[in-house]
Order: sequence, then C-alpha cells, then structure tokens
Amino acid sequence: MSSSGLYDELQQQNRRATRFLLAGSVVLVAVIVWVAFGFLAPGLALDPVGGVTVTAIGTAVGLLLMFLAVRSGPGLALRAAKAQPVSREEAPELHNLFDEVCAAAGILDNKPMLHIVHDPSPNAFATGLKLEESHVAVTTGLIERLPRYELRAVLAHEVGHILNDDIRAVTIAVATAGLVALLADVLVRFVWLGGGRRGRGGGGGGGAQALFMLLGLLAIILAPIAAQAIRFAVSRQREYLADATAADLLRDPQSMVNALRRIDSDHTSLQNFEAATAHLWFEEPNETEQQPGQKPGPSKMARRFATHPSISERVERLASLNAGMVSTDGPLPPPPPPSGRGYRT
Repeated sequence: MSSSGLYDELQQQNRRATRFLLAGSVVLVAVIVWVAFGFLAPGLALDPVGGVTVTAIGTAVGLLLMFLAVRSGPGLALRAAKAQPVSREEAPELHNLFDEVCAAAGILDNKPMLHIVHDPSPNAFATGLKLEESHVAVTTGLIERLPRYELRAVLAHEVGHILNDDIRAVTIAVATAGLVALLADVLVRFVWLGGGRRGRGGGGGGGAQALFMLLGLLAIILAPIAAQAIRFAVSRQREYLADATAADLLRDPQSMVNALRRIDSDHTSLQNFEAATAHLWFEEPNETEQQPGQKPGPSKMARRFATHPSISERVERLASLNAGMVSTDGPLPPPPPPSGRGYRT
C-alpha cells in the first residue's frame, strides 16, 4: 500500500473511532442522568414513558451545557497558555514558514491565526472548531531551538490536526469528559443523600431504591474512568495521524522525525499550561519527578495516564509508515545560532 493510502486508512480509522467514542459518550451521559433521576423518583424512573421522557430532557440539558463548553473551549485554551497573536512584522520568518505549510495544505486563503507563547519549552498546539476559526500557537522555545525544516514540520503537524478535524473532535471529547465527571459528582451527592434517607428510615424506596443505589455506586466508580478514556483515546491516537499528515504534506518525513527526536531530548518544563488542555500540545507537557539513576522521561505508571503516546512510539510509527526513507538514529542537524532567527517576539 502507498504512503498516501496508509494515511487515508489512518484518517478513516480515526473518524470511525471519533464517531464511536462520541456516540458512546452521549449514551453514557444518558445513563448517568437516568440513574441520578432514579434516586429522586425510583418508580417514575422505571416507568417506560416517564423514565425515557425525563432522561431525554436531562440529557438534552447536559448536551446544551456541553455545547456551550465546546464553543468557549478554543478561547479558554489560548488564554490558559497565555498565547498572544503575532504579526508578520514581529515574526517574518515564522510567518513565511507557516505560509509554506498552509500553501502545501491548500489553505493559504484560510490561514489559521498564528500565536506565540513566551515559554522556554519547545512545544506547540492547535485549537479551534473549524478551519476558518482555527489557531496555531508555538512557544518561543520551539522557535529558538529547532532548525528551519524541523520547525516547519511541527507547524505542519499542527495544521494536520486542523485538516483532520482533530481540533473540533478533541474539544467535543474533552467537553463530554468534563460533563461526565460533573454528573459523576452529582451522583456522589445523590448516593450520599439517598443513603441518609435510608438510614433515617424515611426513604421507602424498596427494591427500586436499592437498584439505583447499586447502579449509582457503579457509575461513580466507572464514570471518571470512562471520561478519561474518552479524552485519552481521541487525543493519543490522533498524534500519530498528525505526524503522518505533516510528513505527507511536506514530502519530508525525515524533518518530522528529527523534530520529534530533538524535542524528546529537551526536558525543559512547560511553564503555562492547564491539565485540561494538556492534550492539545505537540508533546506531553506533564513532567514527572525523576529518581536518582532513572532514565529521563515519564515513569511507566505516568505513561498510562499521559495524553500523548511517547515520542519514541511516534518516531517508530512514522518510520514504519515511511520505511526506508528516514533514519531514526543518525546525527541531528545543528540547532539555529542564538538570536539568529531575527524574530522580534
């Protein structure tokens, strides 16, 4: 199969996974709403007409809240990172590189807005809900430490997220995860109050009350896990596709591999990020404390809760998609000289 065929297959797999996860999350929200309603009125919740009606209304309200969270998500992400719009006069070479990427992607007329994050860690992210309202932000550390072609590859990776509709899918998934977590917290309170009523002898819920108590306990345990699974499954798999898209757009997989390797070797911590936006960044921004003699990088346990696959996994995946075209262990090109780019940022 050709490389373009592999990329198309990856895109189709990610679209199917997104539809499955988002449909599953709606079902999960409906189940939690129904269980929560069961604590208030067990008999009505078990009624086919009344239970379905109230559950549908509650789910609709929850999805409305999720929609509002989705609409405000990109702006919140930019503010959380302290990203600032950067003009061509302030960063001419950066804009020229970005123009090359957008021209290769065929979106020069709808070029995303470019932002700078004043942070020494080499990183970047894309956000937005559609191409016409998309944003790409890069850190000053990325600009200063990566050679020209590697910086272009990272910009192409972020544009790849936009082209693959990742920015909207991930924003929706994170909003859904937040709603599920909120509903789980509501369930905790309902279980507590329900248990209190039973303890005082005034509940009278009988078998239905016991059923919803059991379902509520299961939902409290499983809902946060499901919320994290929704968020991680969407964001982690899409990093592979964005890497592949960048390599395909630029016809330069080696620069993408080199950028990944160089960023992996840099352990500067990202200063301004929120845990809720960690999934957006090019590289996992969470840093873990290293023990004496431990190899740099997250521990095995931390890796399980990471929003990104490891850099080494991404390099291996990209190398397998471009077999015979890239080197994963050769010497890296020299970094740019200090202050040699002329960016006035």
